[in-house]
Amino acid sequence: MSRHAAAVPDEIDRRMIEFCGTGPVAAGVRYHLSTGGNRVRARLGLESAQALGLPQPVAEACSCGPELLHNASLVHDDLQDRDTARRGHPAVWQRFGPAAAVSVGDLMISAAFASAAGHPDPARAIALLHDAITRTARGQARDLMKPRLDLASYRELAAEKTGPLFALPVRLALAAAGEKGDDRAVEIGDTLALAYQVLDDIRDRDADVSAGRINVCRLLVPLDQGVAQARLVAHEALRDVCDRAADLPGQAGTSFCNLADQMHSTLTEHANAA
Repeated sequence: MSRHAAAVPDEIDRRMIEFCGTGPVAAGVRYHLSTGGNRVRARLGLESAQALGLPQPVAEACSCGPELLHNASLVHDDLQDRDTARRGHPAVWQRFGPAAAVSVGDLMISAAFASAAGHPDPARAIALLHDAITRTARGQARDLMKPRLDLASYRELAAEKTGPLFALPVRLALAAAGEKGDDRAVEIGDTLALAYQVLDDIRDRDADVSAGRINVCRLLVPLDQGVAQARLVAHEALRDVCDRAADLPGQAGTSFCNLADQMHSTLTEHANAA
């Protein structure tokens, strides 16, 4: 499998919508999904499952759950942070109301568990989904507490809040194929999360500094040097991702490397534009 960003087929969105059913809450799900997004976690699931030789229905089971959980977290995050827009459109809570947004996120979480029915080992898939939700919720709660951070605790927060849903699709694919490497996939997801969060912080530096939000560039002082140092942190993490991914069986780690390559290119483009 070549290291490039594969397109996520429309079938994944169709399946996610099917899992959510019909009715007013499902309409909120359809609205949220229609606003866009890169479907990164779905792509990780598809690529790793394909690398392991799994059939398409199983690949979809490894993709839909993580993507649904990620989007549920976005809906809930926007409500908790009172962010009024997402992807250039009104956030779900802004469009449908706060109470409806809670239900929309909850429905996507439930639908993620429904997707586990298509996994060859549903019990294991359910356990992996629960583990990812638990760690993500812990990270989100910690973030909402607005802790004072140093770089080490920033790494931990990024790993808790973002890492589990990066690792989950690959963990599901490994479990479906009966392969080892689960612990390594978790480690890679946590490392990838650091680079992802740093890249996000570089993009949002000025807005975060003005609002007093957590941003890695504020930890790497003086501030005018923070962005350059943040890029170094991200590049180091991305190299580590690809080094560790080589240890995963059946080229399942190629999906991680594809994403790392994309992020590396984005960092380079940002540096050239600065």
